Amino acid sequence: MAVKPIKRSRKKYSAGATNYNSRSGTREFYAGGRNDQRRLTTQQLAKDIQDMMTANRHKMMLCDARYIYQSFSSVAGAVKQKANYVYGNSWRLQSHSADLDFAQSVQDDFKNLDHFFDIRGSNFSFRKSIWRGSKALDVDGDFFAILTEQEETGFPKIQFIEAHQVGDWGSISDGMVTDSAAYNGLKICAGVILDAFNAPIAYRVKDDSRALGFQDVPANSMVHFMDTEWFTQSRGQPAIAAAVLDWYDLSETRDAQKVKTKVNSILTLIESNESGNRDTARDLMGLGQGQSTPATTYMDSGMIRIIKNGGSLKGHTVNDPPEAWQKFTKTVEQSAFYALGWRREMLDSSEVGGAGVRAFQGDINKSIKLRCECLNYGFKRIAQYIISKRAKQGAYTLPEDWWKVSFTAPAEFTVDEGRMRAADIEDLRAGLTTATNIMERQGRNFEDELMQRAKELVTMKEIAEQHGLDYRELSLITRPGDIMPGPTDEPSEEALQQESNRLNFETLKAKFDSYGVGVRAGSITPQFEDEKAFRVEAGLPEISQPVQEAWNDDGGYRRPITLQSGKQAEADLQQLTNTDDE
Repeated sequence: MAVKPIKRSRKKYSAGATNYNSRSGTREFYAGGRNDQRRLTTQQLAKDIQDMMTANRHKMMLCDARYIYQSFSSVAGAVKQKANYVYGNSWRLQSHSADLDFAQSVQDDFKNLDHFFDIRGSNFSFRKSIWRGSKALDVDGDFFAILTEQEETGFPKIQFIEAHQVGDWGSISDGMVTDSAAYNGLKICAGVILDAFNAPIAYRVKDDSRALGFQDVPANSMVHFMDTEWFTQSRGQPAIAAAVLDWYDLSETRDAQKVKTKVNSILTLIESNESGNRDTARDLMGLGQGQSTPATTYMDSGMIRIIKNGGSLKGHTVNDPPEAWQKFTKTVEQSAFYALGWRREMLDSSEVGGAGVRAFQGDINKSIKLRCECLNYGFKRIAQYIISKRAKQGAYTLPEDWWKVSFTAPAEFTVDEGRMRAADIEDLRAGLTTATNIMERQGRNFEDELMQRAKELVTMKEIAEQHGLDYRELSLITRPGDIMPGPTDEPSEEALQQESNRLNFETLKAKFDSYGVGVRAGSITPQFEDEKAFRVEAGLPEISQPVQEAWNDDGGYRRPITLQSGKQAEADLQQLTNTDDE
């Protein structure tokens, strides 16, 4: 009998500190386990992630990530750039049903109704939600989609819910639900209601139309998008939050550097004199405002600065921002971008060269694929819901394999697209890849491309026929200055026949050579029928009777024509003459 699953979520965890007796154990066994004041704040980390990530801490993390996203242009740019590559103007629905008519109907349905599935209206595209979803995973950590419908018509609708709308609303006691008859006594973690096996069964969402201010949405009507990193995780964690301390450190140093740069940009001249104070003589001339005037003043263009003996006036220059600060900023940004699942080189790819380009390109593509995999499951479930609802409306009839769907993948990221295209062509010629694989990595569908090419050829032929042209003239791609082939450039029938004869002769010669190699190697035994077949193919006359008799006299051996020297030929001739005389 299989072991039953372990139930844990009904247990109430104490909020107090946890004592670890192993801390006072034998130090020689694990030197790193000695007591240390730096460990005083980490004693409660040996728990399930969902127990440590309370609703308040989840809100703090969410606020930090959103603040950093809005405050740092580099972070916002990286998140948007990643979303651009993840979306890639792709994600077109593909049905893999064996019923081709149904598959085409579903694909056309999603294409035509793309702007009608979102509950907010036609301004929000279903496909473009992929872009917003990728951004939400980096900034908010997760997002949700409620599977609903239009009340009047039953048309499928999707309502996307952001992370802050799901939380521990209502009456919660020690992390347990106490205000719902359906879920009383169940654990709730940052808005996710869990069963005895930590599986989500409902989500508590803000709802202003309810008296309690929230609604518990069953899990089978909600799609939760998150990229989990822990087995006990119930809410997503913003990718930005992993480097929150780095971003705050950068914020402080950046603000300080900005102030320094502004001050240095305002200072233009530095005056030095004997007293180190403002010159009272200048005040008498109306050029100053007394001893209480600040040491820094502004000068209009054209003013004359009077300097007393022993004083000096020099321009204020500074090397800002300093190189050390720029290197420090770059180092911190690199680690922070790694935590984000991105590479800082995306801000300036010229910093990478050689083999580093390929490694950097590979990291980016892996990050894109992982994000696509995370989004693909949830949006596939949404697509299946829409298909089933549209079938109920009579848009089409569902076959047995109606649920087999996928989305077209975005194009791969490449630094040197020209080199990658050339490599694809060589691999295709060598049989190491397929045209379908190449098209998919470019974010395109091979079947769609073939259909489009076929339509273009049909259109070219129709237009060429209307204007009395050869359709090949329309399909020929030329550059300015190229000479278009005319009717006189086409080869004549005689030339075509000569070319055909030449190719046939070369084929026959190759066959003769191969036959000879096989005979000499002993892998082929020559026979009379071989010569008859070769003569027919070469267009030679049939074997004459004398030749057949000579063949029989020699015991089945041919008499080959050989090149002989003059003396050998005379000797052979003399021998034949003597034989005749006898």
